[in-house]
Amino acid sequence: MKKRKKKHGWPIILLWVFIGVPAIVLILFALANWVVMPLVTRHSQELAVPDLIGKQRTEAVRTIIRAGLKLGDVRTVTDTLFLPDHVVSQYPGPGRKVKPGRAIDLDVSRGANRVVVPDVTGMSATLAIALLEESGLQVTEIESLRTPNLPLGQVIAIRPPAGTEIELGTPMLLAVSAPVGSFPMPNLLGTDLGTASGIIASQGLILGGVKNAPSDEPAGMVMVQYPEEGMSVRDRDTVHLIIASPVPPDSQP
Repeated sequence: MKKRKKKHGWPIILLWVFIGVPAIVLILFALANWVVMPLVTRHSQELAVPDLIGKQRTEAVRTIIRAGLKLGDVRTVTDTLFLPDHVVSQYPGPGRKVKPGRAIDLDVSRGANRVVVPDVTGMSATLAIALLEESGLQVTEIESLRTPNLPLGQVIAIRPPAGTEIELGTPMLLAVSAPVGSFPMPNLLGTDLGTASGIIASQGLILGGVKNAPSDEPAGMVMVQYPEEGMSVRDRDTVHLIIASPVPPDSQP
């Protein structure tokens, strides 16, 4: 008689349940942790590209920066539907999901032969010059204004002023912040000579000639100054003063 073979099905099943299933669970957990989660995390860090179509160029640049993105290539194109210096198209398009810091390319209308001066105040001089040149304007002069409380190289003013419609190729002047440079002359009138001297020294200026003039004003009070208040001066410029002196007593006949 043939011997019946013993069946080993149940031990294999039990072995699979206690060893194989936990192993698969661990493998799936590892895949979820190392593969799926990074994909989800990266996806959650993506930003939606703002809609820039129709915006004035400077406003579009500010919107791009505020969104955590950066300005890419800017082309000036002929377009009759949009005002000069306004965004005609963008890439990537509005609503697209992109990584933080992605460059956004713009096409900007040149319109006719005239352009509206963009507001570049508050920008760095480098970015302001690039935007103006893309608008068909040319920066021919940069003036340093002493403003130690502002970041070095920040645009303080522009001439012609922002919002002015001018011809393409019009030369532009930028006034940028600097630790040294020109600044408005402070008012010294009505102060005494000691106070005026202190203000002059604190501004990096030099006290020049001091003349006396008979006056009913208190002796030593500044009556005249040159440069006058508000005039543009620079470090080491000389300041001249006229101060009051007592009126000599009338001579007796």
